[in-house]
Amino acid sequence: MIISLLGLGKVFAEPINSTPRAFLGEVEIVNDVVYFQALLPDIASIGCANTDAPFHWAFSLSSAEGPSLYRAILAAQSGNVQLAVTPAGDCAAASGVARPAAITLLKPKQ
Repeated sequence: MIISLLGLGKVFAEPINSTPRAFLGEVEIVNDVVYFQALLPDIASIGCANTDAPFHWAFSLSSAEGPSLYRAILAAQSGNVQLAVTPAGDCAAASGVARPAAITLLKPKQ
């Protein structure tokens, strides 16, 4: 599993024209689950995801990748950059809410 995150410096992926991208919307943490908004076309392909739900993605902070995904969320908030979300293909963290496998921060188009 590949997880894109913010390391010691600001690290961003180069923009890829075919990569669906979105700006980060609201973020909410309930117990150990982080919910966030980033409407991307990939979400419709995940059978368990409710596209009308107020949050599009959810992951557990206690999962192996949870802390890294959370750092990527914080970096996206502070940098106001677009992101790409790679779906895990399930709704394991919250019923009806897709789980991300990776979050990639993208350089703004120049």
